[in-house]
Amino acid sequence: MAGVAGRLGLTMAQRITPAEFRTGTGQNPDMERSIAISAPTAGSVRLYSSIVTTAPGGKTRVHHHGECETSIYIVSGSARYTWGPTGLEHEMAASAGDFVYIPAGEIHVEENASGQEPLVVVLTRNCPDSHVVYVDGGPDGSADVPAPC
Repeated sequence: MAGVAGRLGLTMAQRITPAEFRTGTGQNPDMERSIAISAPTAGSVRLYSSIVTTAPGGKTRVHHHGECETSIYIVSGSARYTWGPTGLEHEMAASAGDFVYIPAGEIHVEENASGQEPLVVVLTRNCPDSHVVYVDGGPDGSADVPAPC
């Protein structure tokens, strides 16, 4: 791996401080995304990590992440996830300390299950940047800032 990193001009190890995160709106105004590891922030080739904070009651649109697998660690708050052919057939709850795994291509919705507390998660994908494919018939997300989740 050192050879690959060297050829790409990357350092072997980096520290990305909160001041270096790229912070902006997630899928909607209820979400704040602070991107720590990505192609633009760290030169990542196959890894994306961010901290996402979702306001009470906030949720994503129905979507999937293409070829990217997703790992979500619940730092604080409580979440509700739905998934299936339309993104709504199955559901599960998750709370602080839980990990949630979303397989590549899984159509789903992520929601803050609390009406009072923010939901804070650490999200990691095996892709160098945020990647989303909306399947709810709404806008394609090209105007989302800085990128859809």
